[in-house]
Formats: sequence, structure tokens, C-alpha cells
Amino acid sequence: MFDEFRSQTATLVRPVGAERTRARLRTRRRNRGALFGALAVLVVAISVAAGAGLTGNRPGPATNSAAPVPSPSGSTIYFVGPGEKTEPSTTAPIGGITEKDLYSATLDLPAWPAGHCAGGPVPFQDGDTQDNRGALWIAGVAYADVDRDGRAETFARIFCMGDPGQEESQVLAFTPAEGGGIRTIGPVLQQTGGVVAICGIRAGANGAIQVETADFPVPWHCADPTSADQRYVTRQWLTFTWNGSGFVQQDAPAPPVNPYATDLRLTSSKLVLTRQKNGHYTGSMTLTVRNTGVSAIPYRTQTVISTGMRLVDPPPGCAVSPSGGGMEDVNCTGSRLAGGATRTLTLKIDSPRRYELTYVPDTNVLPAKGYNDPNQANDRAALTIEFRD
Repeated sequence: MFDEFRSQTATLVRPVGAERTRARLRTRRRNRGALFGALAVLVVAISVAAGAGLTGNRPGPATNSAAPVPSPSGSTIYFVGPGEKTEPSTTAPIGGITEKDLYSATLDLPAWPAGHCAGGPVPFQDGDTQDNRGALWIAGVAYADVDRDGRAETFARIFCMGDPGQEESQVLAFTPAEGGGIRTIGPVLQQTGGVVAICGIRAGANGAIQVETADFPVPWHCADPTSADQRYVTRQWLTFTWNGSGFVQQDAPAPPVNPYATDLRLTSSKLVLTRQKNGHYTGSMTLTVRNTGVSAIPYRTQTVISTGMRLVDPPPGCAVSPSGGGMEDVNCTGSRLAGGATRTLTLKIDSPRRYELTYVPDTNVLPAKGYNDPNQANDRAALTIEFRD
């Protein structure tokens, strides 16, 4: 459970390479429901405890983060994780809402596309709020006079984290309301569809507001501008203007095809082990990897079997390594797989005896180092290991 907790929350403290993170997120869990329930409580607790234990303050931007990237019209506002110190600004342009006021206001939030966090009137305190559905943070503020009336509107990126792996964000526009309140003008951009990640906001030219998007799900890594150096992440600034009733995206060139990222899909047959005359159990299983994306990338498969099982006549590029807990990994490297292509791999297994499995067998496909797959939902295949006498 602690290993799982560390794997899910490591990026709250220090962003790490995606390959390392994905390796830690391998699904070999027992009692998944109970574990994730416990993790959800722990994540909520850590976001509060980290502020007190690490910095003495509630969640907010880090003081040791890299400086925001300057732009002609303002600064890039990168998200930083919870548990980090901030001193919200007490000043704003004419018409704008100060960070201090925004951080401790009740904000009327539109529904989240994936429904992981609360919508409607949501009270914030020191820039964040938490309930039984998830946690919300104000992850950056910018100002732009989008209606050209001489008074700036206030824009904020709101970050939502539900259960582990359920992160999303949206950029919203706000303006002061009568009586000292804050009125929500509406969403500028939400993380849905082709918008895989939202990394920053800034004022554009002539009253426009700009939002930086990424084609890889890096919500935590957006805290670190050096994540832009990851070659499998393509970032793009989108420009939005106000048409009198809503925000409209201006024409932007289509992002180039990323040659270092694609969508790999893995399926697996059962591993049926039949008893032999010598008392051993033998059988085989077939892994099928399909590249449903465009770019050709190398990869490896990682299959969990029991310690003591043996890989017979290993295919080229395959080897067994211990992973602890009565488990071993069968790792097989694969050369570049073209977009739309399919490749199969047969693994022959010899088991010296019938095992009572104390883990949930699975098999995964992982992009090679320097490459990645933004859609991880189809990277894992459940594995059934069956013994027959």
C-alpha cells in the first residue's frame, strides 16, 4: 500500500520522468477498491499535511519553482502542486480581482467534463478546497481586457484531482459582482477531447487571452517548464477572444504529428498451464500489440508470473527478472511498430507446481525510453493464469 501511495503521489513533491512514473503505476494490485479508497483519503490528507509539514503553509505555488517564462504580454503561469508556499498578490489591474480575494472567494464553477470534482458554488480558502469528491486548486491567474472597455477581466486555471489518476483542469473568466462578490463569465477552455493537458495562461495581444496546451497528460509536470524538453510532449499556445457571448478560439496551425508518441494497445490470451508427466505444468500465452496511432515507436511488454515459473525457449529480446512479492516480470523488447500495425508474441511457460496466486496477474505495454503513450487506458491487459490437471 505504501509503494502504491508513493507511486501515485511522487509527482506532488518532485516531477519525475514519465517512464519512471509509468513503471511505478503498474497494475498488480489486490483489493483495488479498498486500496484506492484508502489512497483517496491519504491524498486528501497529504495535500493538507504537506503544507503544514513541509512549508508551514497551505497549498499553493512553490517558492523554489523555476521562474515563470516571460512573454511580451505578461508571464506564463505554470501550475504547481499542493503543499507549497505562496504569498498571493494583493494588487490587480483596474477591473481585475486580486489573487488574495480570488483565493478566498466562493466561485461558481461550471461542471467538470469528467465529473471528478464539484461544480456550482464552491468556497475556496487560501486558493484550494477539498470535499469527498476531490480537491481543487487555483493554479495560476492572468488578466486581459477582453471586452476592450478599459477594465481587465480575471482569468484563472482551476485544477481538479479526484481519485488517483483523475486529474483535469479548466481556464475560467471572472469579474467583480455587485456586493463584493465574484461573477463567473464562463469557461475559456476545458480539458476534454483533444485537449489532453492545460499548462499555462497569459494575456495575449489586443485583449486576447492565451492558454498553453499539451498533447501529453502532464498536469503535474506543468509545474516545471523543463518538462517542455521531453520530446514526446508537444506544447501549443491557443488564443481566445471575446465575441460578446463567449470565448472563441482564433485560427491556429494544427500541431505537428509527434514522432515520439503514439497510442499502443495490448491484449492477451489466457495462460492455461496443463499438468505433464513430470508433475510440471506447461502452457503458452499470446500477447498482441497494436499501434492505433500514427507514429512508429519502440516498446516493451511486461508480464507478471509467479516466482519459480520458467520462460521456455525465450523469444529474442525476452528475459525474466524478479520483482518481489512472489512475482517475476517477463520483459520483452519490441522494435519500432508502425502506425496501424499489429505484432504478436508467444510466451511459453513452465511451472514446477500448481501455484495459489496471491496477486492479480497482468501484462502491460510500455513505450521505450524517450517515447510515450498519452492514452494509458489500453496499455494494460488482465491476465488469467489457469492450472489444469
